[in-house]
This record gives sequence, structure tokens and C-alpha cells, in this order.
Amino acid sequence: MSAKQDLGRQGEQLAVAYLQSEGMEIIERNWRCRHGEIDIIARDGPTLVVVEVKTRSTRSHGTALESVRPMKLARLRMLAAKWLAAQPCGFETVRVDVIALERFAGDFSMRHIRGAI
Repeated sequence: MSAKQDLGRQGEQLAVAYLQSEGMEIIERNWRCRHGEIDIIARDGPTLVVVEVKTRSTRSHGTALESVRPMKLARLRMLAAKWLAAQPCGFETVRVDVIALERFAGDFSMRHIRGAI
């Protein structure tokens, strides 16, 4: 596993632990279809939450949050619709969240954007 993959896995694990501590139920991780991937699918009460996790160790290409552009958010909404179409149970609402993690000097900082547009 490359250092970049390891950093990404660490970030996703921290995001999962954080979401669970916030009372969310993790339904799936790394769900894939031919159109793309959703990092985390969670339930927050009656709401389906599709979570994009971005982890960075430098800001040479911008912050982790800046790397999630409107086109990516639109793709996540489309992927959420595809995932929902294959599910027997419904949700009242769907939300796309972004969890941005940055690691500097071994410590992570996290920012959670609920309902990213």
C-alpha cells in the first residue's frame, strides 16, 4: 500500500469514528458502481448521508476542502440516487456531507461540512 493510500484509509477510519460518535449509523463504505464511488454511506435518523472524505498531508494543491468541487458534489448526488434505487427501504431526505482532514506533524484536523452544495 502506498503512503497516499495509507493516508486515505486513516482519514476514512477517523471519519467513520467521528460520524459514529455523532450518532450516525454507517451503512456502507467504499460503495462502487460503474459511475463512481461513495466513500461512506450513513444514516442520520431519517436522512441518508453520502459522505465524501478528503485527506491531505500538504496544501501544495490546496486544502482538503477545496479539492471537493461542484462537479464532484453533483456526481455524489447522482451516485446517491443510484444507490437508493437499489434499496428496499426509504429515507425522508438525502444529504451530501464532506469531511476534510489534514495531517500536519502527525496530528489530524477535521472539518465536517453538512449539506455541502
